[in-house]
Amino acid sequence: MKNRLFWRRFFLVAALLTAVLIFFFSSQDGEESSELSNGVTLEVAQIIRPDFESLPRADQQSYLESLGGVVRKCAHFCEFALLAFNLMFYFSLRRDDGRLRPSLPIAWGLATLYAGTDELHQRFVSDRGPALLDVGIDSAGALTGALVAALLLTLLLRRAAKRTTR
Repeated sequence: MKNRLFWRRFFLVAALLTAVLIFFFSSQDGEESSELSNGVTLEVAQIIRPDFESLPRADQQSYLESLGGVVRKCAHFCEFALLAFNLMFYFSLRRDDGRLRPSLPIAWGLATLYAGTDELHQRFVSDRGPALLDVGIDSAGALTGALVAALLLTLLLRRAAKRTTR
């Protein structure tokens, strides 16, 4: 039981830290946010296109511009996938009967609700604004994170059940 309590607390803290990180990123003004995104996009471009540095400057810029939006949307997706993953584990570990189904809509719903408040928060940040598309991407990421956690939890529960029947 102590082990379960430790993991519940761990995933609660992980979910809260993820929410704080999302809030921090959303609090950056447009210039700060673009600077961070551009830096990440450059790193991604150099990884997926090894000849990136040898391209003419205009081609590099064009490539970065086309990749930038994808990188930003992937970041949204991943942030909320992580949030829902942590919430799914937290809520699932609160249950003693090993049932996962009630936890999935709760984790997904809370993460999606947070996505909506995150976009609303951006309305009050300089050079930022809310985007309904981002809420959709965040929600899809949250659903993916919750489903991955549910799959992992199912595998762990089956493994534990096999150990106890031996």
